[in-house]
Amino acid sequence: MALAIDPTSRGFGYALFEGPQTPLDWGTTEIRSEQNENSLERVKKLIDFYHPEVLVLEDCSEDSTRRCERIKALLGQIADHAKLQKIPVVKYSSSRIKEVFSFFDIHTKHQIAEKICEWLPELAPRIPPKRKPWMSEDRRMSIFDAVALVLTYYYLEE
Repeated sequence: MALAIDPTSRGFGYALFEGPQTPLDWGTTEIRSEQNENSLERVKKLIDFYHPEVLVLEDCSEDSTRRCERIKALLGQIADHAKLQKIPVVKYSSSRIKEVFSFFDIHTKHQIAEKICEWLPELAPRIPPKRKPWMSEDRRMSIFDAVALVLTYYYLEE
């Protein structure tokens, strides 16, 4: 099983897969206060409950990453916890994910989400509408970001 976590400014999205075509669980968790501490506790509960074979996270080490320092710190804390649990951690940059999906002529986050719904129709009810430039990102998009991480893992590692 592979578990992907996608932290956001309001919590995190997650996706658990047993194989590239077998999603087991997915969702979002909203965290309002003490975000890193509470997010880390929720992620620990997911890891303890599911016992994934691998944890997939975004690699924020690229200079071009747009992640804030709080999210980068949280990703580091999540990776540290997984390593303490002897769970391998695999990281992919957003540019690497886009590179993988570009093989399918997909270039935007919304196109990635649409393709995921085509491949995994059970996720279609969760797809947010395409956002306008002035809109903030819908929190459900973090589910598709997490799924994209997992699918990138299966595409590259399996």
